[in-house]
Amino acid sequence: MLSTEENQLLTQVGPGTPMGELFRRFWLPAMLSEELPGPDCTPVRLRLLGEDLVAFKDTQGRTAIVDGFCPHRSAPLFFGRNEESGLRCVYHGWKFDVTGACVDMPNCVEGENFRSKVRLTAYPTFDGGGLIWVYMGPPAQRPPHPGYEFLDKPATHRYAFKYLLECNYAQSLENEFDTGHSAFLHSRLEGAQGARLDNRWVAAGMRQNRVVDYSKMQIVDTEFGSALIRRWDQQTENGNEVYSIGTPFWMPCFSAAGALTAPGTFPLNIKVPVDDQHTAFFRYKWSDEPLTEQMLWEMKHGGYEFPAVIPGTFTPKENKSNDYLIDRNRQRFYNYTGISNTPVQDFAVTENQRGPVTDRTRETLVSSDKYLIHVRRRLLAAARLLMQGKEPAEPWHPDAYRQRMRRIQVPPGTAPEEAARRLLDPESSAESGNGMWAGMLAGAPAPLAGSSSQG
Repeated sequence: MLSTEENQLLTQVGPGTPMGELFRRFWLPAMLSEELPGPDCTPVRLRLLGEDLVAFKDTQGRTAIVDGFCPHRSAPLFFGRNEESGLRCVYHGWKFDVTGACVDMPNCVEGENFRSKVRLTAYPTFDGGGLIWVYMGPPAQRPPHPGYEFLDKPATHRYAFKYLLECNYAQSLENEFDTGHSAFLHSRLEGAQGARLDNRWVAAGMRQNRVVDYSKMQIVDTEFGSALIRRWDQQTENGNEVYSIGTPFWMPCFSAAGALTAPGTFPLNIKVPVDDQHTAFFRYKWSDEPLTEQMLWEMKHGGYEFPAVIPGTFTPKENKSNDYLIDRNRQRFYNYTGISNTPVQDFAVTENQRGPVTDRTRETLVSSDKYLIHVRRRLLAAARLLMQGKEPAEPWHPDAYRQRMRRIQVPPGTAPEEAARRLLDPESSAESGNGMWAGMLAGAPAPLAGSSSQG
């Protein structure tokens, strides 16, 4: 439970707010690259961190994200003419290049000399991994680009889409670290093939198999954020113990939680604040190998991990206005919620927590909420330190953002702290013989005694 003041600190992201300033110290995805398909294309409205912006690509193909309003009389630049290496306001003809410099002021006699004194707010951008990234913080604090591996992957190796959610970023982000919800929210009724189950039997199964036990897990802080370290009950056939690292929290709003469409694909969920009441959710999959036609078809058209949207928007067809098309017969006989797929199930419970900004003073948290509590505290602590003048260190460790989920073997009796150190050390992958994320998906790096696979 948070106090009212802590909840406001966590959720308010506009200019000048502590959390808003923290987010502005990081490179953030602003939009899909495909939203700006080519030079001199149509400008795109954009809202991020409570600021109304316009994105465009100039004649040379350079990307710009700028203030959405002309500095002359605040006319909306969305209606501007994107031509000849700049965006021209249609109200009085003032024109700006991608750096925000006013290059033409045709409506006044002093324009030729005065235009050099006028600038449009323009933020640095780069295009990487099928996303357009933006930095909205102080120029002197601009960090290097994040070191995510997928930024350098060709289009054949990745797929991304965007959804606009009607809730504060923190509600959606905390869901990533609610480690126990999947066993309920995303579950099917056991054995359900059309016959109704005995509700008492189902409830008993839940109590037995769906309890989150943190006694076998530790949450560690890292150079990129936080991660969950787990020691597995089974040992390998040669007697080694198995530890895994999973569900990384990359500051300030990135997670690797989520189901997978195919072995060898890596998930990434990004929850970028639009404003205090809306979130841009970038759902991302990538691979070291080219995605197969079947994988891409499933991602684009299967409607399971990437729900369909209303044409011309980024709003899911199953949304708050239609109760996510809940089907009560499906809920009785097939799955736990009656809602069709996992992302929409998440949307239903995160967009409706007493409103778009939930009142965390009314929560009753328990031991299974440990990781999401940790993430909250990590964000709040960073925002408070920034208020005191201490800049966040995470964006200045770009290589740390290359962390993958994986498993390693360690000799019996290895201290958990040492196992965690090895999991976080990319050079230690040689010890395990399987430092790849695929090891986390397909099973342990060596057969487990009495078990063919884990997790």
